[in-house]
Amino acid sequence: MNLRDLSYLVAVADLRNFSQAADQCSISQPTLSTQIKKLEDYLGVNLFVREKNGVEVTQACEQILPIARRILADVQTIRQIAAHAGDRYRNMLSLGAFPSLASYVLPEYVFRIKQYYPDLKLQLVEEKTDSLIALLLDKKLDAALLALPVEHEALECRSLFEDPFTLAVCADHPLAHLEEVDLNRVAKENLLLLDEGHCLRDQTLKLCDPSRFVEHDFRASSLETLRFMVKNGVGVTLMPSVAVQPEDNDIRYINIRQRPSRTIALIWLRTHPRSALLETLATLLAYKPLP
Repeated sequence: MNLRDLSYLVAVADLRNFSQAADQCSISQPTLSTQIKKLEDYLGVNLFVREKNGVEVTQACEQILPIARRILADVQTIRQIAAHAGDRYRNMLSLGAFPSLASYVLPEYVFRIKQYYPDLKLQLVEEKTDSLIALLLDKKLDAALLALPVEHEALECRSLFEDPFTLAVCADHPLAHLEEVDLNRVAKENLLLLDEGHCLRDQTLKLCDPSRFVEHDFRASSLETLRFMVKNGVGVTLMPSVAVQPEDNDIRYINIRQRPSRTIALIWLRTHPRSALLETLATLLAYKPLP
C-alpha cells in the first residue's frame, strides 16, 4: 500500500465513478481498477461495490476513508513545508485586511511585528472580506484580519480584540449633546452605509433594522467618505471605534446603549506550513487592545 493507492481510493470514493476517477488521476480506467483490486487484496476487504447507477463504498471503506484523507493532507503539508524551506520568499509574510479596518490598525500592527521580527518582510493587502477569504483558500495570502464570524472548516482563527460601534452625527445634530443613545431613538434617521460587498455594511444592517431606518441612496466606498458626509449633515452612521477621531470638532461620536461591536480576528489556512508563526503573531497582536 502506498500514497498513490490512497489517492486512487479517495478519488473513487468522492466521484463514485471509476471512469471519472481515472480521468482525475490521469490514468486509464483498467489501471485504476487493477490498483484498487490490489489494494483490496492487500487489505483483505472489499472497498467498493459496483452497481448499475455507479459505485457505492463499503462499510470498511467508510472507516478507512477519513484516515486516508488525513494521511494525504499531512503529506501535502509536508510538501508545502519542504517547498517553503527552500523558497527565497521564506522571510516574507502577506497580511490582508478589509478596507474599514486596514488603514486604522495595520500601521500599529506592522510596527508591533517589526519590533519582534525585524527581518520579516511584510506584504500588505487591502481587499473586501470575500476576496481575502478566497486568497487565503487559494494559498495566495498568508493571513488576514477579518471580522467574525468566518465560517469555513479549512480556516483557523484567533480573536484579537473587540471593536465597539459608536453613532457618528454632525456637531449640530439634535442628538449631538448625548453621551449615550439607544438605537431605537435613531429610527428614521438617514443612515449612511458603505457600498455593497463591504462587511461593515452587512454588520450595520444586522444592527439597524432596515425597516426602521431610512437608508440613504448614497453609497460610500470608504469610512473617510462616510465621515465627510456625516460632517456635512447628510446623515448618521455607525463608526467602529478604531476609526473614531475624537479631535474632529465637526463630528460627535456617541456611545450606543446596546453596546454593539465586531470581533476582529487573525485568520489563516489550517494547513499553512507556518502555522506556528501565525499563532505567535496572533498572540502578539492581541497583547493589548488597539485604542
